[in-house]
Amino acid sequence: MDLRRNRLKQLDMLGAIGAGVLGAGVALLFKEWLFPYAVPAVLIGIAVHGWAMYAKHRLEIQSNVMQAMWEKVTYRGCWLMVLALIGYITLQLFV
Repeated sequence: MDLRRNRLKQLDMLGAIGAGVLGAGVALLFKEWLFPYAVPAVLIGIAVHGWAMYAKHRLEIQSNVMQAMWEKVTYRGCWLMVLALIGYITLQLFV
C-alpha cells in the first residue's frame, strides 16, 4: 500500500473527526436555540454522509485501490454506528 495515500486517508479521517467535535461543541453552545432542529439536522447529516461514504467507497473499489485493514474496519464500523443512531432516533420518536 502506498504510504502517502495511507497517511492522506488518516489525515482525512482526523479532519472529519475534528469537524464533528467542532460541530458538537457549537451545538452545545447554542443548545436551546438549536434543539427544535436536532432531529432534522441529524437525519440530513446521516443521508448526506451516508451517500458520500457509500459513493466514495464504491469509486475506490472500481478503481482497484488497495485499502488498509483500518479503512475497511472504520467503513463498516461507521455504518454500524449510523444504523444504531437511526434505531435510537426511531425508538425515541415512536415509543
